[in-house]
Amino acid sequence: MAVITILGAGYMGSALTFPADDNGHDVRLWGTWLDNDLISAVQEGKEHPRLQTHLPAGVRTYYSNGLAEALAGADLVINAVTSEGIVPVMQHAFPYMPAGALFASVSKGFWVGPGGNVHRLSRMVTPLAPTDDFRYLHIAGPSKALELCRRVPTAVHYACEDLARAERVAALMRTSYYQIYPTSDLAGCEACSALKNAYAIAIGLFDGLEKAGRISQSYNTKSVAFAKAVREMALVVEALGGQADTAYGLPGVGDLLVTAMAGRNRTFGEMLAQGQMSAAQVVAYMSEQGQLTEGYPAIRTGWYLVNQLANRGALRLESFRLLRALYEIVYENAPVWPMLRDLRWVD
Repeated sequence: MAVITILGAGYMGSALTFPADDNGHDVRLWGTWLDNDLISAVQEGKEHPRLQTHLPAGVRTYYSNGLAEALAGADLVINAVTSEGIVPVMQHAFPYMPAGALFASVSKGFWVGPGGNVHRLSRMVTPLAPTDDFRYLHIAGPSKALELCRRVPTAVHYACEDLARAERVAALMRTSYYQIYPTSDLAGCEACSALKNAYAIAIGLFDGLEKAGRISQSYNTKSVAFAKAVREMALVVEALGGQADTAYGLPGVGDLLVTAMAGRNRTFGEMLAQGQMSAAQVVAYMSEQGQLTEGYPAIRTGWYLVNQLANRGALRLESFRLLRALYEIVYENAPVWPMLRDLRWVD
């Protein structure tokens, strides 16, 4: 039995308590100050407000002021806060993490560092670790929290540059319904996890255009948009030193499919394309509902990263027409239908 501490009591952090508990581990769930209502509900014996089910009985929960206690003796620490929260949370957590504890993260996004440069999350978190033995592991692939907590068969990659360490973490979390495939392609998995959220918004835009009566159906165009998104992701993966095949597997095609079919990013695109609210207003509305979307910032950081890589000669901006269109629609208020209607999809 291992002690597994999960940081972040939202959807995925709470869902991960199920495979961890099913494996007989001592499972602890710590919530940020934004999670107080979630922790309170669980401690009162109620269903988790977002998952709409009870957490396993053995899971111990902690409010934000209980970080040290939650991390005491931990063998594995799993970060499950948003990409924008991972750096400040880990800055607070590292002093309490036991020496030699394994680490994994489900945060999906990029980080804008000093000077406006865009970095993978692993590149920002690793230098904060107090020991040279720290290795960043990223969990990538199609995993909806509402299904995972109901033990619906799920398959993901555990990506770490130290493959042996990925195997060790996978052995702690793997179950018959939570199938884990370790990989050393950390760069590729991180890139796909962040970008798929951005591209899922594109599929949502077409759904919104249909609801608004601008088009009757868009299966043809959604299909080509999906293919274009995967191709653009593969180019970024290669430019970052990852394996293009990663974009055509679970972290890319798989995660993009599930996010485009059902998720907050698709909903964001749908609401925006209906024309009743600006992008900023959609973000504010969804935030009020506790439905933060990672795709909104991922469009901006993804576009900045592509420009960064193009300036280094690692790729060509002309290959990223879909990402450019998303940036102009979401951040420059370009009209949705003319932008998508006139886009050249095939090189």
